[in-house]
Amino acid sequence: MDRDQMRASESDRQLVMDQLRQAVEDGRLDVAEYQDRVDAAMNAKVYSELDVLLADLQRLAPPGYQDTQVMHPTTPIQPSLSKANERLREDMQARGRRWKTAGVVALIAAAISVVLIVIFPELLLYIAITVLVVLVLFVLAGVLGLF
Repeated sequence: MDRDQMRASESDRQLVMDQLRQAVEDGRLDVAEYQDRVDAAMNAKVYSELDVLLADLQRLAPPGYQDTQVMHPTTPIQPSLSKANERLREDMQARGRRWKTAGVVALIAAAISVVLIVIFPELLLYIAITVLVVLVLFVLAGVLGLF
């Protein structure tokens, strides 16, 4: 059986309507033509009826385009950035370095704390008592209205 006489499916009609919508967006069709063609696409039974709706909308190569002249870049092209984008990129890199530094400092502080607690277990008790005393003093100062 010839393709032109084969029955079109709903998805085929939808594809044609999508191409018609794109033609309107490209400025190839006006709204009245678009509506007429969409109506015809909805009523189309076979592929030949759909093909007629797109026949004059086939994309051609732009004027002056030569298919034989294909150029391949030899080196990757880096887009030039505006000064604002360059500054943002530098700030992001600096921010990453700051977080990395903060993480290393926190790790060193945790390691020193663990070593001190292992060597001097009573030190943990003294620290806990000191924290509790400071908290009690803050609560007392709040109750007495010193804040």
